Amino acid sequence: MTPLQVFGIDTLGSSVLALIVPFVIVLFGTYLGVLGALQTFFGESSWQDVSTVEEE
Repeated sequence: MTPLQVFGIDTLGSSVLALIVPFVIVLFGTYLGVLGALQTFFGESSWQDVSTVEEE
């Protein structure tokens, strides 16, 4: 028995987890990176704040 079968996880479920978990981690990391860039370069917390400052 493979370790995944011992815990009751089938191969389809483990394949889905192997694809979804890294995607969510990358998505969250990208969000934090963009938020950090906004605060560092523009001193704002959203793109809407940046765009309204540039228009004025």
